[in-house]
Amino acid sequence: MFMKRQVLLLIIFMVISQISYSQINMEDSTVRTIAYWNHKEINTYQISLESFDLINQDTSNWNKVSYLVDMEILDSTAANYEVSWTYREFTFDLGERDSTYQYFIDKMLSITEGSLVKFRTDEYGAFQQVTNVEEISEFYRKAGDTLKLMFGNIPQIDEMVDQTFKNYRNKNSIETQSIKDILQFLNFHGAEYKLGEELSGVINSANVLGKNRLETQVNVLLEEIFPDDNDYRIVSVSEANSEQLISETELVLKTMMPNASEEEIDKLMSEGGELSNTIENVSVIHGWGWPIFSKEIRIVGSNQKNKVEIRIIEII
Repeated sequence: MFMKRQVLLLIIFMVISQISYSQINMEDSTVRTIAYWNHKEINTYQISLESFDLINQDTSNWNKVSYLVDMEILDSTAANYEVSWTYREFTFDLGERDSTYQYFIDKMLSITEGSLVKFRTDEYGAFQQVTNVEEISEFYRKAGDTLKLMFGNIPQIDEMVDQTFKNYRNKNSIETQSIKDILQFLNFHGAEYKLGEELSGVINSANVLGKNRLETQVNVLLEEIFPDDNDYRIVSVSEANSEQLISETELVLKTMMPNASEEEIDKLMSEGGELSNTIENVSVIHGWGWPIFSKEIRIVGSNQKNKVEIRIIEII
């Protein structure tokens, strides 16, 4: 059994008042997940995202996308890091999807090769915001137009393109839906943890409607320290408030379907079953604040059907 200590998550993510140049302290078995990144430093990561639908124990719509990311520290100040992520070398496996869809995905990924996200963290490496939102939106708008033209502006294809790139339309959708790999990468930054003590609390997390909209129970545990390698393994589990999840889902449906009646919305909600949203993250992080390995499992859905995403990030 893990040792448990109930604290406000505010304390988990408190501002660390004194910074030392050794994040691992074996005397009291604590670590600080703080970024000690150098200006113009670059690391490359291999990232894979596997997703599928799960109904009872049966899976469907399985697919896997892999790619490389070059992470560069553009600037480093006393208050912030300015960081860029450049995406390249996409590969994919769509399982048993038809050849037309596979061709569409192949062309889409080739067009988005070299896409760039710039973001800012605080001095500890905790995420603050995406800083090139307009550039990202324009990049994917042009990519969408190119795809539509390539396929002859067929209405069904145009709709598929719009659906594929909808998460790049504005700042909120970009920061909550399209940079999940970055948020996973920075999941533990900005806090201090003690070996074997499980920290738990409630935070307000973002969804497609905005920031701080959904109460989320978060538990964090520093599982093991590897002093010889100057790294450590840490895990977190988060689960959204089920009642709020229902009300927020209803609001999303009403936003997406403005002409739907209350009866139609109620029917969709009842068909959805008991809703849930959980995220499990296990990471190995080096003492200088560079994640070496991270695996995240997201399960979103209900007691009838779930959407599962498994993302793995590894330094190369």
